[in-house]
Amino acid sequence: MHIRVTLLISALILTVGVGSASAQRRSGAGRTPVPGMLAAGASIGVDIPSDPSLDKGLDVAGTLEGYLTSRVSIRGQVGAAWWDIQGQRFSGTVKPIYFDGNVVYNWEGGAIHPYVTAGIGAYKFRSSEDGLEGSDTKAGFNVGGGLELFFSRRATLTGEALYHKVDAFATPRATFADGSFWRIALGIKGYF
Repeated sequence: MHIRVTLLISALILTVGVGSASAQRRSGAGRTPVPGMLAAGASIGVDIPSDPSLDKGLDVAGTLEGYLTSRVSIRGQVGAAWWDIQGQRFSGTVKPIYFDGNVVYNWEGGAIHPYVTAGIGAYKFRSSEDGLEGSDTKAGFNVGGGLELFFSRRATLTGEALYHKVDAFATPRATFADGSFWRIALGIKGYF
């Protein structure tokens, strides 16, 4: 049942995207993005932490992007996640908040624009363990890529996978050997 729903949604998105891209070409609308254009987006996804003591969790993020050329942009991203601590003698939650600055390169592909991205960021790991609160901030970097599916000239659906490399971080009760994580997300983005 789940596979059928996923396939149906995927087919619907592809149909809308290809249809709107065809209409865009017929109407003579210009290229998007263009130099000087801005874009804002929001996404929701899952994080998969590298440390085995941390369980995967929900991740939400917002982005603001400025285009230097039709292919190259600078992107700021703010995100937050919620991970449960597992396999320890105590219970708790780690809630990372990250602030990333990235360079993005996209390829023209009609309704579909694949892209790659890389950048640096600050990662604040807030924690709550059996009533003890704490936080630790680390520098890190990220690399990944994704696809934008244009469903109108100024709006896209996005899919992205990013690897965030962050060193060990400490909480009141433990030091986690690896703060790195994969982020896999779907979102929406608007150009203006």
